[in-house]
Amino acid sequence: MTARSRRLWAPLAFIGTIAIATVTRPSVLRLVHGSLPRFPYACTPLPPGAYDALARRPLWAKTSVTVAPGVSLNGLVRRPKADDAPWVLFFPGNDESQLTAGQDMLERLAASRDWGLLVYADRGYDSSDGTPSADALREDGYVVLKAVLAAERLSPARLHVVAFSMGGYVAAAAVGRAAREHQSVASLSTLAAVEKMEMVHSLALSRIVMGDIFDTVPLLDDVPAPVLVLHGTADTTLNVSQGRAIAAKLGARATYRELAGVGHHDILHNEDALAAVRSMIEASAKH
Repeated sequence: MTARSRRLWAPLAFIGTIAIATVTRPSVLRLVHGSLPRFPYACTPLPPGAYDALARRPLWAKTSVTVAPGVSLNGLVRRPKADDAPWVLFFPGNDESQLTAGQDMLERLAASRDWGLLVYADRGYDSSDGTPSADALREDGYVVLKAVLAAERLSPARLHVVAFSMGGYVAAAAVGRAAREHQSVASLSTLAAVEKMEMVHSLALSRIVMGDIFDTVPLLDDVPAPVLVLHGTADTTLNVSQGRAIAAKLGARATYRELAGVGHHDILHNEDALAAVRSMIEASAKH
């Protein structure tokens, strides 16, 4: 090859190398992380008026918290009558209707109990601002927890955290960080929580762009007891092995229970699961 040919081919070879690296990098990274379940972020805006309708349900009201400049999360709150009542903060999963699902689950959980109830839509979900990522949601969870304590004038000992699916990652980060600051909440209950998964903004682009890795286990070192870990044996979204891994990492800090024949979203409506969470809250409630 002549010197002139080499000069002509050099830029093309460089571009080709970059292209190959771009295409293969996600595959290499996925080999490093192992075979992970992969999902697109289910960010769908609420239809006009839907947020208002949820807030008009008996005893419920709107609430919001600013988690970053220009990023506000919208939520729903149901305040208790008693000044010393327990509060439940719910961290939802990767759901197109986080507020709807969260409000419904919290009402089922509390039933006739006089508990404070709270759920916020993650950034980018429902009517909340911003774009989700593993790092952003992890930081947001802590900001939300601290904002709830301040806004409702709660001691951490009156706050119980419940989390579903992707929310387990967010909750673990928030609860652990609060504990490091000597602000341990009364309890943490997880339902079908994620141990490890990849979240992408586009399944098509995921072939050339690595998504966000949600890895809960490294966050568990700082999570204090008591923790309830529930997972369905028929969960085809996040296999029951994920719940087992979370429980194993927590060790004696956690109570682990598998729900036979219960699927991923079914756990939010399963009476055995809800009864177990109620028992955890009532047993660890402190005034």
